[in-house]
Amino acid sequence: MISLAVSRAAATEADVAQALAGLDNGAGVYFGCDAGIAGMHPRQATLVCRPALALRVSVRGVRAQALGPFGHALLALPALANWQTASQPAAGRSTLDSLRAFLAAFAPQPESMLAGTLNFDAHRLARPAPAADVADAVLGVLFFPETLLQRDNAGQWSRLTLGLRAAVPAVSAPLHASPGSVPNREQPPQAVSDDFMPGGHASMVARAVQHLRSQPLVSLTLSQSFRRRFAGSPAAAFARLRAVNPAPATFFLNDGTGSCLFGASPDLQLVVNGRVVQALPVCGTVARAPGAVGEAASFRELLNEEVDAASLAICSDALRNDLAPLCVPGSLRLTERLRQMSLATVVHTVDRIEGQLREGVDAWDALAATAAPAMLTGTPRPLALAAIKTFEASPRGWYGGLMVLVRADGDALVGTILRAASIREGVAEVRTGGDLLADSDPVREERESRLKAVSLWRALGLDDAGLVQADTAGGSELPTLPQAVCLLDAGDPFMQGVRDTLLGLGVGLDAAARGPAVLAGSDAERCAQALRDRGGRGRLLAWGDAAVHVLAGAGFDVERHLPQHGRSLRCIPAAAAPCAPEAFCVGMYGTVSLATRDATMPPDWDVWASDDQGRPLALAHPAERCVCLLFRPDSLLCAPAARELLRSALAFIATAP
Repeated sequence: MISLAVSRAAATEADVAQALAGLDNGAGVYFGCDAGIAGMHPRQATLVCRPALALRVSVRGVRAQALGPFGHALLALPALANWQTASQPAAGRSTLDSLRAFLAAFAPQPESMLAGTLNFDAHRLARPAPAADVADAVLGVLFFPETLLQRDNAGQWSRLTLGLRAAVPAVSAPLHASPGSVPNREQPPQAVSDDFMPGGHASMVARAVQHLRSQPLVSLTLSQSFRRRFAGSPAAAFARLRAVNPAPATFFLNDGTGSCLFGASPDLQLVVNGRVVQALPVCGTVARAPGAVGEAASFRELLNEEVDAASLAICSDALRNDLAPLCVPGSLRLTERLRQMSLATVVHTVDRIEGQLREGVDAWDALAATAAPAMLTGTPRPLALAAIKTFEASPRGWYGGLMVLVRADGDALVGTILRAASIREGVAEVRTGGDLLADSDPVREERESRLKAVSLWRALGLDDAGLVQADTAGGSELPTLPQAVCLLDAGDPFMQGVRDTLLGLGVGLDAAARGPAVLAGSDAERCAQALRDRGGRGRLLAWGDAAVHVLAGAGFDVERHLPQHGRSLRCIPAAAAPCAPEAFCVGMYGTVSLATRDATMPPDWDVWASDDQGRPLALAHPAERCVCLLFRPDSLLCAPAARELLRSALAFIATAP
């Protein structure tokens, strides 16, 4: 048994940044839990910046490659020399047994590990070794470290250097990746195209939904690839991604053959500690709206989405089915259900399953059993794999594969490769998809697929790719606001909040101003008097109950009801809205509301936004330059889009018709 000497020293974030930058031009791997759910995702990370060995993994065996003097010294040891002979593709030993035997040659030190990636076809590891005439498909690469950086759960980084006890490498050796093939980013192929034109993925999903309804398939996951030319630094793009989109499984790989892979996946698939195995399936995706209120609304939408909740339940049951043969009977249980997880651009829900591994079963068995999980393929898996081959336009490659870190002491982390970009020969490829049920909406699925790619395009500096115009487009020029408005108080209980909102936008308050005015308050008589004093509704912005009273005077039907204070409502912009193309949350206070629907509205008024029942929430009279906001744009319940609509309303009343 090989017992290695380990030199340890403190490391800094600058050391980590330097080592990651070195992975642009040399072999190595980073696998970290940079964010997630506290108590569910361990905040640790491993960066193998100087690998000693690269284990090239295939369906039929493992080939070891020394990447420096320490690697050559390791392979010369009798234990690994014998291992090499028995692990060649023609030797007959299964790939899993070869990987297991490699780590078994070392003392159970946590610093002795294999870290790297396996592609989507890693699910073939669970099958018996194929016959010699079957193609020996390459599955990926795993590195054994010489120098690595590790972050513990407290966030502290350490630098570790491994060596034979007779000759321990110096701790002061420079941090850089081992030599490897430099990716060619200067001469991309002539043809670079996506799998589908816009709408093509939805058409594929529509056909797949019909297939789901006619076949004994419970669920099916389909994906598509987007490709763009890329001449930048993959490591720099990964640094940007980690900064803006930390995730439960962030990863970077230079495989040493000219390919780089990086991503920020929501799915830390397996955590093995001793004999305890945990699976953390993720399903359901909704765009994360800005701000705390918007985020809460996104979670509410997600938790109310029955299809996504059902998809997650299916994924959890399928993972339980995969792990059941490996665990002590009765030990598998669901310990968390529909936990909310928020990432940079989307929100998800997560389940947690936990069980006790049987004697004779280890992390390699769990890895193979859960490769190509239900959330990335479907249920049952054999039928789903056949459907994927039928419907998808290109091979999956890395998508749906595995980030792998298995230690000699038996502990392991396994992440699913999602939200990832692969770069080879000057072309960046991003592949995304989603889980389908028989009642899935093809248009929604295509939008979700494109939304998932946004953070990668931004990291690559390709956010003008046009995948999701509403999500990637920059804001338009801000409207010109009035220098000052006359603030009219009709008995408003939150007048200081009204003042603060206007002043925060840079709009001054002038009680003597004869131009634009803002009216707030619930007293109908005071609202009517304010209109009489001004000579009408011209150049007026009214909000809350005051807006309803103004509209009642214009002929709208109104109704009185129990006080509706501190309520949140979904506001849907209309085509006439000057901004905010997406739905957003607004705060409601009041005792009166419109009884009018869009279709029965008095003439000369434009609807800027309505609620889910078609009742107007924002209206404008172009000729009079009057705007009525039935919500409270000063409320903290409002999403940032409500503030932009307020800004547009102020600009509207300040301009001549």
